[in-house]
Amino acid sequence: MKLKNNWPVIIATLILWLVVVILLLVSLKQNQGHLVYALDDSYIHMAMAKNVAQNGTWGVTRHSFSSSSSSLLWTLLLSLDYLLCGVNETAPMVINLILATVLIWLIYGILQKYKIIPSLKIVILISIIFFTPLYSLIFCGQEHILHTILTVIFVYLAGKVLGDTSEDFRRGSKYRAIWLLLISPLVIMARYEGIFLIIIVCLLFLLRKKYLYSFLLGGLGALPVVIYGLISISRGWYFIPNSILLKGNMPDFSSLKTAFFFITILGYQLVHNPQILILLLIALVVLYFQCVKKNTIWEERSVMLIVFIATALLHLQFAGTNWFYRYEAYLIGLGVFVVSVSFNSYLRDIFHCKSDNKSFIRYVTLALIVIITILPLVERGLVSLMKTPRAMTNIYEQQYQMGLFLKEFYQNDVVAANDIGAINYLADIKCLDLWGLGNRRIGKTRIEGCYNTRQIYETTKSERAKIAVVYDELFNRGTVGGLPKQWIKAGQWRIFNNEVCAYDVVSFYAFNLKEAEKLKTNLKAFSSRLPKTVKQEIF
Repeated sequence: MKLKNNWPVIIATLILWLVVVILLLVSLKQNQGHLVYALDDSYIHMAMAKNVAQNGTWGVTRHSFSSSSSSLLWTLLLSLDYLLCGVNETAPMVINLILATVLIWLIYGILQKYKIIPSLKIVILISIIFFTPLYSLIFCGQEHILHTILTVIFVYLAGKVLGDTSEDFRRGSKYRAIWLLLISPLVIMARYEGIFLIIIVCLLFLLRKKYLYSFLLGGLGALPVVIYGLISISRGWYFIPNSILLKGNMPDFSSLKTAFFFITILGYQLVHNPQILILLLIALVVLYFQCVKKNTIWEERSVMLIVFIATALLHLQFAGTNWFYRYEAYLIGLGVFVVSVSFNSYLRDIFHCKSDNKSFIRYVTLALIVIITILPLVERGLVSLMKTPRAMTNIYEQQYQMGLFLKEFYQNDVVAANDIGAINYLADIKCLDLWGLGNRRIGKTRIEGCYNTRQIYETTKSERAKIAVVYDELFNRGTVGGLPKQWIKAGQWRIFNNEVCAYDVVSFYAFNLKEAEKLKTNLKAFSSRLPKTVKQEIF
């Protein structure tokens, strides 16, 4: 490889690594030298991977199976790392840094095939780094970069194969078609949202009258979902993981208001996700001009635009967004990639302006329009730089401390909680998840909409829980009705400058006077090890 010819990807890689190193150093300084991830959900995967590697149990605790993850592939990848290298906190960050570097080089390789000039390549690669944003996803410690890589590969291959207008696939397209089949199950295993991508591509193959291939592609894509679903049902859980059933935007198809539901949710999502809306609008405009120019939709770049647009709309309708940049990250990465590739001829003109004044004014005007249009994406990149270290500190101040506290005083005890990641990764407890991700019965009642205070009280009593570590406000909202009045509040921790935790205050409860006094004593004993930024109150 010649450095001179590949300077865009080398510079982009160095920029990514430099940003990651700076954010890591800032975080380590703020968190007493501890590597901490920006979300408690990261530790759910780490806890499950630990239990798979050490005990062969697919669950948040080692005691039982739980369908708590919507990323089968990421949990398996972490489990393999823990099996080979031992349980460690650095694995998610290191794996994601490697994957982020692979993503940059992958996109660079595809840009090479489209003969995009170096000046545009560096702009596109830096946009991928900051708009996605890759550095925040690295410190989320989850599967989203892996999902983005598989999505980009899948869409690129789909564009190539669907763009083949021959009666039968040409030789090159045949190889790509085989790879497309092999990658399809991995896309859904990375995240269940991959099903949107599979559905769209399968429909396009049906339109191309490739019926057998379409059904084969869909069948292979659905295979891991079916296998896991059957295993989950055999263990008494739902076919779909609880994380999807509890967080997704699933409409009631039996209601006459379903159509209104669709329009309302989609409209709300578009308004509250301007970065996706902008990419969708640009993609639609570019798609229109490409179809007019080529007089067909079956051109590879047009196909990629169609897949992106349709996938984004399905995701906005049925899945979540805006939880620390991660849920929509693959859409941003894919959108920037396909729009850049398709918009190449227009962007090329901006970087190769003619010398006459009229052309210069026209190109400068176009450049200003592009810059103004992408301002929400620029804001996303800049704000994420500031929020990432703060989010890591929030988790260290709250969930990480909860895990250390339970590890010291409540090992092997039954503990009720609503954030179940760090406490199960750091401590060996019998976790009673009061929010349903890791508990079959509570998850069922929440999905059915009949979860209430009485069930919380009866469940903690029947499970013989010793203490509860929960957010008061979480259970006071909606139809739950609040926490049981019989519980005794022993104390609470309050954090400040909260960026990512659901609430500032986490409360500690006991279920009898004797245990309450013991809990207060433990909180006082642990107080000297709490970060100074955490305010503890004992009641």
